[in-house]
Amino acid sequence: MISFLKQLSIRSKILSVLLLITLLLSGFSLILVQSISDVNQVSLTIRDEHVPSIVWLTHTETELIEKEQFVRNGIVSDFCCQFIDGYNELEEQIDISVPSSLNAITREVELLDFFINNEVQGFLSLGDIEAAKRILDKYYLPRLLSLKEDLNNEKQLAYTSIQENTHEFTNIIESSLSLLVILTIGAIILSIYFSYRTSAGLTLPIENLIHKVNRIAKGEYGLTISDSEKQFELKQLTTSINQMSLRLKESFETILIDKTYREQILNSLPVGIITIDDKTDELFLNHSAKYLLHGSEEQIRSIDTIPVPCVNKDFWSILSSKKICENVRVTYQSDLENHKLLVSQSKLRDQHNEVIGRTFYFVDITETEKLENRIHQTEKLALVGEMAAGAAHEIRNPLAVIQGFLMLMNQNIDSDQQEMYRMPLLMKELERINFIIEEMLLLAKPGAPLLKLTYLEDVMKDILPLIRESSEGENVNITVDLKRVPLLLDAKQMKQVLYNLVRNSSESMNFQGDIQIYAKVGTDYEIYIEDQGSGISADKQATIFEPFSTTKESGTGLGLTIVKRIIENHNGQIDLISSSNKGTVFCIKLPIANEKK
Repeated sequence: MISFLKQLSIRSKILSVLLLITLLLSGFSLILVQSISDVNQVSLTIRDEHVPSIVWLTHTETELIEKEQFVRNGIVSDFCCQFIDGYNELEEQIDISVPSSLNAITREVELLDFFINNEVQGFLSLGDIEAAKRILDKYYLPRLLSLKEDLNNEKQLAYTSIQENTHEFTNIIESSLSLLVILTIGAIILSIYFSYRTSAGLTLPIENLIHKVNRIAKGEYGLTISDSEKQFELKQLTTSINQMSLRLKESFETILIDKTYREQILNSLPVGIITIDDKTDELFLNHSAKYLLHGSEEQIRSIDTIPVPCVNKDFWSILSSKKICENVRVTYQSDLENHKLLVSQSKLRDQHNEVIGRTFYFVDITETEKLENRIHQTEKLALVGEMAAGAAHEIRNPLAVIQGFLMLMNQNIDSDQQEMYRMPLLMKELERINFIIEEMLLLAKPGAPLLKLTYLEDVMKDILPLIRESSEGENVNITVDLKRVPLLLDAKQMKQVLYNLVRNSSESMNFQGDIQIYAKVGTDYEIYIEDQGSGISADKQATIFEPFSTTKESGTGLGLTIVKRIIENHNGQIDLISSSNKGTVFCIKLPIANEKK
């Protein structure tokens, strides 16, 4: 018998158990027939006696509420001849026989209507509306409220009677349930036994299958299930799941290798690439794009729904516009520095050549831009050099003759004539012309520095008196705090650097204020020149080291250019650290020399 049951399919086992349970449950019908007969007798009593009473009482109570509301509205408003007709229209006949126990209440209701149709009608016929209102307020309404209370009491009695009869239902049901419980317990025991026996060979293997399939669904491709199930339906399912898992593993490995290879290609490109799939909302950034944008993925995802940011507006405007473009030059400001980018945008197509999104890519040409600027700078310097070399010889000779005759005249005329012919001004302007020529010659051919082991502190001591003398008074206070560190310098050229920088600082302060010159020692020797001048405007800061760029009305625009070339010839670097209306700070970095050399 047991071996026969094992050979049955799951469907046959379930049908057999359902048939057995059906036979047991069919026995319940005999008990239910007897119980239904008893319950029917009690329900007839409730239907014929108690329900009509409750229906009539409820209807009458509702009618009295409407009449009360109608009368109260009539008392507070103007009476008219239509009052009695309106009151009588509230009466609604109900097709139900009134139980004899409610005859007294019926008479009270009829008396109320009689009171309206006779007493109130009489006053209204005489035109005494105030008397009609008084009699309604003093006699009609109190009797109506008392009648409503009687109706409520009768309803409670009717409900109590129904409740007492329902106890009969309880007794009948309890006796029936006692027998049904015994039969049900037996049916449950048998059902549990056969259900357990049937599910024992099904639920555990299925739970095992579900667990393994969930693991496969989470990515454990290639996971197989052991083929040891006794139920033959599950053997076929196990075989199919194993085949599916192995093929998923093969497909996934192929896709992963292909995807990794393509991503490596994209990430190896020195081009920032952003792909946006409008259908799947998928966003991809290669390494170059992530490095430049510094985690702006969420901003890119919401670029179509938020206003274009003010920072890097040109960049984000192209991305949000979805406009097809090629090699548009924009500036992108990151946390570290400003970048010059060539931005392009094209359509993204799927394998069916349908447009599904767009590809946004950009090339960082910052270094190329810097190189171009250096080339332009070199071309400018070369042009200046050619001009300086040609002009110096042409200007210096006649200038020397003019200066000689002016000096001779200055020595031979008295002070009044000197003042009349503006001789001091002429001599000063000649000195200025000489200074400009010297700067142009130095820019054309600055000469290689003669590097010697020198202390910048000693160089500063030599030129400090000259700086203070040229500051036009004693309103410029120069504070020097330099570290005694050996440097390979051309002392003469370095004096010119410091003189030019301090001179510029004094002029920016109108020769009134403090100038601090101090040093910091790290991997390089850093000299800081800090003043309290009016500063350099933001639009001039990027070009202050270019030839002929000046913020002074009488300046040549060559001083800082010469300073930069001298510092670079010393393998150093000069930078504008900060500039505002509170002052300007320059920093010179020079390599530290080895004293043993």
